[in-house]
Amino acid sequence: MKKLFPLILLISLFALRTQAQGIDKPQFQIETHRAGNYLGTFNIELFPLIAPLATHNFDSLVTEQFYDSTAFHRVVPGFVIQGGDPNSISGPISTWGQGQPWQPTVPAEFSAVRHVRGILGAARDSDPNSANSQFYICVANATFLDGNYTVYGKVISGMEVVDTIVASPRDANDVPLQKIDMFVTYTGVNDSVPDPPALTSPADGSSGILNTQFFTWTAVPGAVLYTMEFSTDPTFSVIDITANSGTNSLIVTSLGGSTLYYWRVKANNGGHESVPSPVFSFTSATAAATLIYPADTSTGIPVNPVFQWSAVPNATSYTLQVSTSSTFTTASMIYNTAGITDTSMQVNGLNSNSLYYWRIRSADGSQQGFYSTKFTFTTGTSSGVNELSNDFNLLRLYPNPASATLNLEISASQTEPMQLLISDVTGKIVASSEWEMPHAISNKNIDISNLEAGMYFLILQNRSGSLQRRFTVE
Repeated sequence: MKKLFPLILLISLFALRTQAQGIDKPQFQIETHRAGNYLGTFNIELFPLIAPLATHNFDSLVTEQFYDSTAFHRVVPGFVIQGGDPNSISGPISTWGQGQPWQPTVPAEFSAVRHVRGILGAARDSDPNSANSQFYICVANATFLDGNYTVYGKVISGMEVVDTIVASPRDANDVPLQKIDMFVTYTGVNDSVPDPPALTSPADGSSGILNTQFFTWTAVPGAVLYTMEFSTDPTFSVIDITANSGTNSLIVTSLGGSTLYYWRVKANNGGHESVPSPVFSFTSATAAATLIYPADTSTGIPVNPVFQWSAVPNATSYTLQVSTSSTFTTASMIYNTAGITDTSMQVNGLNSNSLYYWRIRSADGSQQGFYSTKFTFTTGTSSGVNELSNDFNLLRLYPNPASATLNLEISASQTEPMQLLISDVTGKIVASSEWEMPHAISNKNIDISNLEAGMYFLILQNRSGSLQRRFTVE
C-alpha cells in the first residue's frame, strides 16, 4: 500500500491540472548534454486521451524535476533511445536501466497507436504493468512493439537531436561511452482538435461486404489513432461494433452476415477526438455456416464422410473445401466444390489415418459470403458413408422431424446383419443396435423417445459399406 500512495497522489494532482485545461496535450522540452557539453534540445507532447496514467506520471515527475540529470542510458541505432532511470544520475553504470524498488509502477495502457519514428513509450520489464519513470523514443518504425507497450507521446520537433543521441559511440550493452544527461521542462499545451476523416472504401451503399474487407479513410494530419463505429441504426443510438486503428485502414472481422450497417470514423490526436466523419452504409455478405460433422478435432472419421453444416439465412449455395493444410493452398486442396445447394456433401476417397482441415463458404447467388471457422479431423480406416452403395439403400426415412418413433425402409441385395447408429451433431454415438434384415426390402421402427430435441444423424453400416442421413427430433 505504501508503494501505491505516491502514484495515486501524483495522478490526483495532474487530474486537477487537466481539469482546468480540458484534455489538451501537455508539451515538454528535453535539453540534453553530453559529457557536460550542450548537445541539443527536442520537444515532445503527450497523449492524455490515449494513455492518461502514463501521461499523469510523466507530468508529475517533471514537476518534481525528477528527470533532471538522468541519462539516456541506452542507444540502439535503427531502434530506440531510452532513459529516465534515477540510477543514472550518480549510480554505477552497471545499475543504469534497473530502476529502484521504491518507484511507483504504472498499469499498462496498450492501444492501437503505431510505433513509428518519433513515438514515445513506457519502458518496462516482462511484467506489462511494471513501467515507471523510464521511457523510450523510436528513431525508426518499430511496429513489432505495437500492442505490447504503452505509447503515450511523440517528438514534435528536434528529431535530429534524437538522431544524434542514438548515433553516440556505445559499449557492448548499448550504453553511451559518454553520459548524455537530460533536463525536462514543461512548456505548455497543444489544444488542437483534429479534422474528421473522409471515408473512402467500401463505397457508400456497397453490398456483399466480407469480414476480410479493408475499410479505409483519409489520413488526418496529427492523428495517431482512429476509432471506427458500426451500427445498424443510422442515428448510432446503439454502437454495435467499435474498433481502433493506428492507421487509416482496418479489417473488421466481427461483422454479422446479411446485415445493413452504418459506419463512421473519428480521428484522435492524443488529446482531442474529432467529430465523426460523414456516415456511409453497406450490406454485409451472407454469414458463415456453423460446421457440424466431422466435429472439430474428431478422430476415426470414415474415409468417405458426409460433411454437414448449418443452413445460413439468405444463402443460396455453399462451397466445401477440404485440405491437408490449414492455409487451404491450391496445392493442398483435395476438395473445392462450389454451388452446393444442400447443407451436406459426401467426399469420397480420403486417405485413412490422415489429418484434414475443412471449411464452408456461403454465397447469395454470385455474391460470395463469409468463410466458416476451420475444423480439423483425422480419418480412421472405415470406408465411411457410401450414398451410392450397390448393396443397400435407404428408401424412406420418416417422419422427419420425428418425435417418438423413426421409421426406415431399406432395400438390400443381400439380407445380412445391419448395424444402426444414431449420433448427435458432435459425432457422439447416442444409440446403437443390430438388425437382421428379413427381406430384400424391409421396414424398421426405431424408438427415439429418449432423445432430446435437436439434430441427429442415422448411420447404417454392414460389411459392404455405410450410409448416413440427417433427421430432427421435435
